[in-house]
Amino acid sequence: MSIIAPGIMVITVFLLASALMFGTFLTASATQGDSLKDLATVNAAQAGDQLSITSAVVDVPDSGDLTVTVVNTGSRSTPDFSRMDVILEYTDTSNNAVVTYIEYSTSAPGNNEWTIPESGITPDSFNPKMWDPDEVITIDILVSPAVKSNTAALVAVVTPWGISDTSAVANP
Repeated sequence: MSIIAPGIMVITVFLLASALMFGTFLTASATQGDSLKDLATVNAAQAGDQLSITSAVVDVPDSGDLTVTVVNTGSRSTPDFSRMDVILEYTDTSNNAVVTYIEYSTSAPGNNEWTIPESGITPDSFNPKMWDPDEVITIDILVSPAVKSNTAALVAVVTPWGISDTSAVANP
């Protein structure tokens, strides 16, 4: 009888530990399954979205004035430009490497701001003031310090949906 009591306790502990581990495994599997479903939903939504920077240029040598032209080659509209990201990497006139996030402005851009001018969406016939598929936006950027002429620069444009494109900036 003295051997039976410890044997029952060992079996009981083993069964409780097994039940606890199995419950944890089931919870983790369900959470992972939900995450995979969410990831598939996001990937399916992004699959039809694209944009393309067709030109990017420093307007005046040794200045901070830039113009970027972007085409929405995807299938989703962008209604809120303030949720877009514009990032610029360049060399300033003091030969310093600069990477800066450019803020959106609804009016004329100040230092380190970008805007879309009044006639900046073409053709803007379907949803006025929204960037729809097959429409082109012109982005005016003003950065400080100024971009040094004849140096490399790179611009990145990202939509609220996480779709992005980067392009070298023509810098005379």
